Amino acid sequence: MLSNEHMDTLIARDIEGTISGAEKQELAGWLQEDPSNQAYYDALKDTWHLAADAWNEMPEPDTAANWERFSQKIETAAPAPLKVAHRGRSKWLAAAGVAAIIATGITIFFNRSDKNVTLAATTEKQLFTLPDGSKVYLNRNSTLQYNERFAQNNRDITLQGEAFFDVAPNETHPFIVHAGASQTEVLGTSFGIKAYGEEPVRLNVVTGKVAFSNAHRKSDALVLTAGHAATVQADNDPKAETGTDPNFTSWKDDRLVFQHVPLSATFEAMEDYFGITIKVDDPSLANLDYMGTFDQPDVDSMFKVIAASTNVKIVEESKGVYSVRK
Repeated sequence: MLSNEHMDTLIARDIEGTISGAEKQELAGWLQEDPSNQAYYDALKDTWHLAADAWNEMPEPDTAANWERFSQKIETAAPAPLKVAHRGRSKWLAAAGVAAIIATGITIFFNRSDKNVTLAATTEKQLFTLPDGSKVYLNRNSTLQYNERFAQNNRDITLQGEAFFDVAPNETHPFIVHAGASQTEVLGTSFGIKAYGEEPVRLNVVTGKVAFSNAHRKSDALVLTAGHAATVQADNDPKAETGTDPNFTSWKDDRLVFQHVPLSATFEAMEDYFGITIKVDDPSLANLDYMGTFDQPDVDSMFKVIAASTNVKIVEESKGVYSVRK
């Protein structure tokens, strides 16, 4: 999309000559994707040079400061048709469609000079309400970042960690989550995303519909509806999963559910929920069938119930580290 802040950053660096080789290649690929991308790039570059002429000097190589100056110049100027100097000649962007693209793009581009807002959940999960009315549940050790003008021109956010989103409808500005290698776009729905480090990004849709794609590859988005899940890795297209994990949002709901799953899967869910480590000394124990439901789970209580129903012994070796034996 033209509001992609990452591409705006690459354009700014390219204009100033500070772009790296890898970034240059990424920008070139984006420009080839759609003619409107090239038109957007050309207009910003030409307008930048016109602003530089007004300063009677070429801008120094400080992207943030220069775009701040550029923003102030445009904001104080009287509205007028945009005349663009292009490769030594002048031309008028008369087409209404192109003009609309450029006008919208410049507004979003200037937003980069604004401050970003960062929301963080450290040791406990937290609930936040975004400026557009959307609600975000952040799991512990997770952060969310968005521009302070969020909801005015776009609804782009960046997630590191895990979150559950209850998105307020807005047909004008889609809600876009950038998390790891993924990009998730919605108008109004609820879904969970898990994006930790180099692990695959996982998505679970609870209500509505989302478009899930790899943010670094040219491929069609995977459209998912309520009750469906998918994963994506850095070098691959998104892949739909055959079933959803009932414990995907256990951290938010404070509820763990196991319906005839291997004991190993039970322990994996407990590790995620409690932030502990569970070691199974005997591999034969990992495949034991288990079922049970725990509301407001407590680790000691769960271990007592599991040990009694599966005839295993669970010992705490050190703080937060448990061993499972016959």
